[in-house]
Amino acid sequence: MRWLMRTLTQTFLVGLFKVIGAANVPSTGPLIICPNHSATLDPPMVPAFLPRSDSWSMAKSEYFKKPLTAFIFRRYQAFPVIRHTADRAALRKAFDLLKAGQVLVMYPEGTRIESGVLAKPEPGAGFIAQKAACPVVPVALTGTRECLPKGARWPRRTPVTITFGEPFTVAAKRPDGSRVSHEEASDAIMTAIAELLPADRRGEFSDLDSLRRRLAGVTTAL
Repeated sequence: MRWLMRTLTQTFLVGLFKVIGAANVPSTGPLIICPNHSATLDPPMVPAFLPRSDSWSMAKSEYFKKPLTAFIFRRYQAFPVIRHTADRAALRKAFDLLKAGQVLVMYPEGTRIESGVLAKPEPGAGFIAQKAACPVVPVALTGTRECLPKGARWPRRTPVTITFGEPFTVAAKRPDGSRVSHEEASDAIMTAIAELLPADRRGEFSDLDSLRRRLAGVTTAL
């Protein structure tokens, strides 16, 4: 499935598709990949170009209700999560994968953002990153929304870029001992994504200077 996605992308978008920063992805050990999400193309594209084959993706539970789509998603190493809830089964699966030294792909915003700019995240990504205490790699996707707009039956030839940022860890407490909330942890992840995006795509995370001051001590670069 990943090979198929890579082949289709590199053939259809020849000369227009770029992957930046793949060397930032640790080659072994537990890892959380956190991309922005504004297009249907995002979930199949990220694992296809992630330089590790041991990745698993959280996907909304609705995709697993029909046998055919469930089969396709499971073959793509995806597992269901009930969005906007504390889905215990999905959390258990996520932590089991990370304990086994594998890769978890999750979208902090929790859903596709139709506007194409960053929105406030769910606290789940921050919670998992804090609890697992493993590296997080932010990922910026640009052009996927323009390539396959909502309702389109066929993609368009337009520039698409995947940028893998530098890994970091998310703290449960700041250096002064104060607690870092799950919401702050998720905001810190989104800020790292925003830093990789063009200014007009940062949305809720446009004021980077203010965010860096508010979230000082929440993340540590590796």
